[in-house]
Amino acid sequence: MIMKTNQQQFSFNQSLIALAVLAACVPSFAQDAEIAKLILPDSSITVGVGTVSGDEKDRTIFGQFNGLRDKDATLQLDLDINKRDEATGAWFRLNGNNLGLDNRDLSVSYEKQGDWKLGADYSELVHHELRTINSGVLGLGSATPEVVRLSAPGAGADYNLKLKRVGLGLSGEKWLSNNLQFEVAFRNEEKTGARTFGTGYACASYVCGTGQNATRQIWALLMLPEPVDTTTRQIEAKLNYHDQKWNVSAGYYGSFFNNSNGNISATVPSQLNNPLGALSTLTTAGIGLRSVLEMPVALQPDNQAHQVYVSGSYRFTPTTNGNFKVAYTHATQDDNFAANGLTNAPAGVTSLNGEVDTTLIQFGVTARPIPKLSLLANLRYEDKEDSTPKALYNVEDTTFWYNYLPSSTKVVGKLEASYQFPADVRGTFGLDYSSYERPVPVSITEEELAGLGAVRAKNHETGYRLELRRSMSETLTGSVGYNKSKRKGGDWTSLATSGALVAGGLTYGVTAPDTRFIALNPGNAFPMNMVDVDRDKVKLSANWMPNDKLEVQFNLEDGKDKNATAFSPVAQQKGWLESSTRQYSLDASFVLSDKWKLNGYLSKGIQNQKINHSTGYKADLESRSDGVGFGVVGEISSKLEVGAQFTYLNDTTNYGLGVMPSVAGVVPTTGTNVLQAAIGLPDVSYKSTTLNLYGNYALRKNADIRVSLIHQRAELKEWSWVNNGTSFVYQDGTTVGMNPDQSVTFLGVSYIYKF
Repeated sequence: MIMKTNQQQFSFNQSLIALAVLAACVPSFAQDAEIAKLILPDSSITVGVGTVSGDEKDRTIFGQFNGLRDKDATLQLDLDINKRDEATGAWFRLNGNNLGLDNRDLSVSYEKQGDWKLGADYSELVHHELRTINSGVLGLGSATPEVVRLSAPGAGADYNLKLKRVGLGLSGEKWLSNNLQFEVAFRNEEKTGARTFGTGYACASYVCGTGQNATRQIWALLMLPEPVDTTTRQIEAKLNYHDQKWNVSAGYYGSFFNNSNGNISATVPSQLNNPLGALSTLTTAGIGLRSVLEMPVALQPDNQAHQVYVSGSYRFTPTTNGNFKVAYTHATQDDNFAANGLTNAPAGVTSLNGEVDTTLIQFGVTARPIPKLSLLANLRYEDKEDSTPKALYNVEDTTFWYNYLPSSTKVVGKLEASYQFPADVRGTFGLDYSSYERPVPVSITEEELAGLGAVRAKNHETGYRLELRRSMSETLTGSVGYNKSKRKGGDWTSLATSGALVAGGLTYGVTAPDTRFIALNPGNAFPMNMVDVDRDKVKLSANWMPNDKLEVQFNLEDGKDKNATAFSPVAQQKGWLESSTRQYSLDASFVLSDKWKLNGYLSKGIQNQKINHSTGYKADLESRSDGVGFGVVGEISSKLEVGAQFTYLNDTTNYGLGVMPSVAGVVPTTGTNVLQAAIGLPDVSYKSTTLNLYGNYALRKNADIRVSLIHQRAELKEWSWVNNGTSFVYQDGTTVGMNPDQSVTFLGVSYIYKF
């Protein structure tokens, strides 16, 4: 009896153990399956077809990059092949995306993890210009176009420009030891086609004389697209070393650019349209407008750069780390002028012989001296030395001056401390510093700059940052941040050769405070990249996650930069005044069930710039961007998954115009500035509404059918090319335009095979 009872108890205990083991193993088996997919991911091949509605003019926006502008149907082909040799542990991977479209890419790699790796990739990207050019130019898009005047605007041939990039990359890496790795990579990119470009000239009296009238033309503007045929080669080789404390890379990077086209040389007729569209003769006085328009226009010259560097990090203690980078770059540009069809170089000069050397030194430290305190310090120094020989390249009438050498020295530093306070509050305080130093001309006999009133040799900026982040509950986290900085600088160097500044003693090369310049010339405008600036920015964010199904994120950013340089309150401040940015966003996701999920977002952005021109008008430019999107993804059955995404975007730019007072404070009541301010300028706007639907049906365990439907409506209104149905017309009758209202529907069906 006792024996029987013991047997029953033993049997019962065995059942409990079996159930416990089974319960523990079920999630383990699921995890093992997921891990197995990561260790040996599935392979797949996707093949299908896609078709799109409308014609070329209906889909210039939709088909900019995918090749569907000029094709009604396309092949859909994707590859994702992953194979592992169990005997050697070597991996083979082949990945291809959009192989039937214009933005295709294909990559292949073969590697033995922890030992060696070889890789190659190929990519194409074609950009189709949004707008269509109607022109009579022969050889449009070539380096030698011939301008032909049209009998009437729109009477020429239509040209759709495109730019194609083809890239090929090769790479390899080898572990030389457990701590030392060698990497090498090479990339070749060829760019061909043509892009929007033009030439023109308004003759100065010393070039073409004076006397614009109904029969004699002293200015012209021509649409002559830039021919593109360039090759860029990049190579990088480096050694990587790591151990418990060191992580260091030392290497070489080289970049080589070659342009097959040295210039654009146009043939121009002796007669073109005047501003009213009537035939007129190009002036032949002096050099002559026709001769100027036929001068070669230089394109990007060949150049190269070589860099050697050492970068890495060092772990001083478990809580203290340092990082650093030291780099030296030598860049040259010595493309021959004559070989590129460029003449009239200074005597004895055959090329720019440009040479720029850049030295970069950066180091930083992060530390956690106590569990609640984190510290960060970083300093970056960059010195750019332009050693290009000086020559008298620039000429205005009988005045010559030298090319400007933009050498510079930059220093950027940052200090930051973060501390975990009670009540789940984390505070961060940071200090920022930067300085920028540049050479300025000091002698009129070797003038290097023209067109400016005064320049500054040095600017420096200091600022601080504050942020408080708090977990207000287990489900709600928020933060608030404030940034403030001031950019200032030294005295200004005068570039004046006449007028009130010279009369007041501020001749060329003399330095003085901004207040003295304004006292002598109330309308003086200082370069915006050198002026004093006050910067302020506020950031707010919140994240609410009341449960594992709902998450909501909110972000707000408001910043303003204001010109703080001295100005005359009577004449008002000239040049750039201020810029501001405001961004708001709300994102949310909601899990309805194990099979259905929702997501959505709202965003709004406002950018503003205010500029007062020195000759009579002021601009208040405002750009607004509003976006809305929401989507749903779910499973109707175990075999059918569906999804939908709706997005709406509205970008509008408003050109606010006003009239500036004279330097004496008098507001004009007549003149072109007054008339234009009264009329204003139309808004430029872009609106798009896109609906994306898809369905994925599992035919069997290793095969799916996917159907995609995309419908997009887009509207682009811009007055620069066409306004109220009237096109801007070049002097040869060329016009540029596009369909402003476009509606496109794309339908794609593909078969996915997994193995």
